Amino acid sequence: MSEKTVGIGLIGTGAMGMGLVRLLMAKNQRLQVRAIFDPDERSLRAAKESIGEHVDVYDDYRALVRRKDIEWVMIASWNCFHAEQTKAAFQAGKHVFCQKPLALSVAECVAMKKAWERSGRMFNIGFTLRYSPHYRKLREMISGGAVGRIISMEFNETLDFNHGGYIMGDWRRLRKYAGTHLLEKCCHDIDLANWMVGSRAKRVASFGGLDFFRPENAYHIERLGKDAAGREAYRTWGGLIALNPFTSDKDIFDNQVAIIEFENGVRATFHTNCNAGIPERRMYVLGTEGAIRADVLTGTIQFRRIGFNTETEEVSAGVKGGHGGGDEHMASELAASMLEGVPPSAGLMEGLISAVTCFGIDRAADTGRVVDMTPYWRRVGLATI
Repeated sequence: MSEKTVGIGLIGTGAMGMGLVRLLMAKNQRLQVRAIFDPDERSLRAAKESIGEHVDVYDDYRALVRRKDIEWVMIASWNCFHAEQTKAAFQAGKHVFCQKPLALSVAECVAMKKAWERSGRMFNIGFTLRYSPHYRKLREMISGGAVGRIISMEFNETLDFNHGGYIMGDWRRLRKYAGTHLLEKCCHDIDLANWMVGSRAKRVASFGGLDFFRPENAYHIERLGKDAAGREAYRTWGGLIALNPFTSDKDIFDNQVAIIEFENGVRATFHTNCNAGIPERRMYVLGTEGAIRADVLTGTIQFRRIGFNTETEEVSAGVKGGHGGGDEHMASELAASMLEGVPPSAGLMEGLISAVTCFGIDRAADTGRVVDMTPYWRRVGLATI
């Protein structure tokens, strides 16, 4: 194997970007972050402390991506910049890793797809849960026929109240920067459902609203008091913006339900809520021969065959938590892509299909109508059944 180093340019030096960079730097000394860009001076200072004072700081991402000794560009900026920054990197001949979601509109997704196809370069997307041993175990069981043919499923992402408060006080609270809550936060979950089912959405319906994080409910901060560290309820996560989540200006939902009918006939329901007394990231998959019930937060996977005197089996993968151990595995596979050219487990097409599904679901929620996904797939150049 060649000992040639791989130069990395990082666009966006917040927690998401730097968390993955630190894991990468620990994987192999041949991976070298040579340049960074972020409009926030606080993030830049923290990044230089982690990477080292030798790293070059750019005030224009376009100059960063043109740098000749950078082979990979990592994008962890606000979602509204993903499309333009990815296209610039491809035009400069770079490989790209981009955090989720892919982009904020169908038009942006199409432009990114075309730029990727023209470039001949690799694209890895930050679908961390795809790399979790928990979800890989589920996928292995389903593809191995454990439940037979899937008939229906339900899945959710209900957030701890402090997590929800962070989102409602952060830049993610505004669609112009982040897209909808479904797109920004739950595109992971939509991608997992697409992966488990092995199909795309045919028709979708959805209802949602901003019903809790409203000014009249701000008294809940005082009602719950402070944690052991003296931090107010709903505001323990901090962040660079950290507005009051109840009084901040916002246009995203804090709760939403969706119904998805897939092209292969599987039907699914999804539920998200940003103020959960019992947080979950759960899947319940029902097939012709059995069922799987799993929650990544607790690390539990339960399986039971249909039949007389069958018993529930515990088949957990031994990991738990928000990402189910996916961060470490994603960093390992990204390092393999960078050093050896190994194709990603989740790339541009997975990101595109997840994002477009979210666009259709949110269109259904905004209009109160069942949305036919066929025109969406045609617009992004994917044939439908």
